[in-house]
Amino acid sequence: MITALHILLIVLYLFLISVVLKKMNRKSGTPVSNKWLIAGFIAKAAAGFAYGYIYAHYFEESDSWALFAESLKEYHNLLHNPSAFFSTDMQFNALGDIFSNADNATWKNTDDNLFIKLLGILNVLSGGNYYVTAVLFNFFPTVGLYYLYVTAQKNLSPGNILLFLFIFFLPSCLFWNSGIHKDGLIVFFTGIFIYCIHRFIHPGKARLFLLFITALICFFFIFLFRNVTALLLVPCTAAWLWSARLSQRHYIPHLVIYIFCAFFFFGTSFLSQKFNLPLQLAEKQHEFLVLEGNSRLPLTPLEPTVNSYIHVFPQAVNHVFLRPYITEITGIFQFMSFMETTGLALILITTVWKYRTNMLQTLLHPFSLFLITLSFSGLLLIGYTIPFTGAIVRYKSFYIMMLVLPFLPVISNNKIR
Repeated sequence: MITALHILLIVLYLFLISVVLKKMNRKSGTPVSNKWLIAGFIAKAAAGFAYGYIYAHYFEESDSWALFAESLKEYHNLLHNPSAFFSTDMQFNALGDIFSNADNATWKNTDDNLFIKLLGILNVLSGGNYYVTAVLFNFFPTVGLYYLYVTAQKNLSPGNILLFLFIFFLPSCLFWNSGIHKDGLIVFFTGIFIYCIHRFIHPGKARLFLLFITALICFFFIFLFRNVTALLLVPCTAAWLWSARLSQRHYIPHLVIYIFCAFFFFGTSFLSQKFNLPLQLAEKQHEFLVLEGNSRLPLTPLEPTVNSYIHVFPQAVNHVFLRPYITEITGIFQFMSFMETTGLALILITTVWKYRTNMLQTLLHPFSLFLITLSFSGLLLIGYTIPFTGAIVRYKSFYIMMLVLPFLPVISNNKIR
């Protein structure tokens, strides 16, 4: 329920956060007009509002509302019993097994607990109202996307407003990463992490130690909220740092590192179950396979062998790049995903066909290769593990945006630096 007081709070926080964003933009040299940056934030706040309303009125269950309900308990603890709020109740069981799914494992519920604590703090400012909290929360993904844009326009196409519009207004990324969920924080920390790596490569007057510490903190929180995303960042970041030092053939570090990663991944199958990565990923997939859902896709159960992963590979690619088919549309989200997938496919096909002579220069840029390898590996992981169209649409939105991003300067016919 929204009262007049809540509406006033929403207007107040939209204004205050806009002021903060303008100062942040000015400090970065105003890489984008303030009006566009504020429009991007307001769009995300509105999408977060819509996300909450839709899941409150048209769905029986919602992770977002469930997490918010838990945060109200922390909100009351913070106000009336601070010692309970700041207690962690962490149990250091299976500390060395970062993929453990045991209920009492250290890493099992750390992400939810931290997220709920953050929402508890935001609830102090919102008075415990979901929609006001959604406005406050969207400051975080807005900042993450802003720094991703700053990095993209410096590496790919200076002053290209098309990059900003795509990053902030791609429908799937706008909607799914604006709800009160951990995805927004993943965007926040990933965007800042990418910006820090860019500044580390092109330091200028930046303090390298401060950049290193900031990147390390961001990586740590990405690991806490979604450890597989943090692990995916390691090889592509190493390849980016290496390729940036080369004057040509920037693809070589990516080939070398990812070939090594493939051998390392399957080589761990000879280790104990705790460190057997093919087995851990197969078990993660099996957890999804036993769940029930309306948008289930056929997915062959993985086994911890090379042949099994090769066999399931076409299904994984099909699920993240081509599904849902037009015949599988059962709701508005599937329809929106189908339309967006079709539109992006047309963009990529047109780019390859019309600008193929100039395309390689942009796509083989170190930053482009970073985006492509990170997003493709992330999408492939989703395809291997998740058999539900609804969940795939949500998880892949950020990766799809990063995958298409390097193609946009080719379309706008801008040369890279």
